[in-house]
Amino acid sequence: MRVVLCVVGAMLALTGCAPSTGDIAGFEKRLAALPGVGGALVEVQHPGLPTNTNVAIWLFVESVDVESVATTTRKVAGVARADDGVRGQQVNLSVVKGKRADFPNRQDVVGKTVPVMHLVAAALGLPEANGNMLVLSPAEIAKLADAEG
Repeated sequence: MRVVLCVVGAMLALTGCAPSTGDIAGFEKRLAALPGVGGALVEVQHPGLPTNTNVAIWLFVESVDVESVATTTRKVAGVARADDGVRGQQVNLSVVKGKRADFPNRQDVVGKTVPVMHLVAAALGLPEANGNMLVLSPAEIAKLADAEG
């Protein structure tokens, strides 16, 4: 009986610690409204434990040149910092050339991610990123959002 209570207590504690990510559909709409953006796919991910929360964003953009993506990344940071459910979370940002409607399946989205984020990280003065994804800590999001004004 004690073991069951301990397990249930641990489950409740872990669940209670997991941050809320709020209205993901609304967050996607706010991202899609940014200039040069043709939609967004947002997933809340919990790698390893329910208390580990990342917000993965695939942004559909018109232009994938480094300066355009860097400018859009700063704008995304502002939207992320202003969102009650995303603020304080790590954000993993990737870009796909085109519109959200052009990619009906998640697998299509992931397969068409443009490997430009390592160049974008350098342009923004951020630590090195892999080509497909820029990992932004809450502090980096705040820095970028402040720079955007």
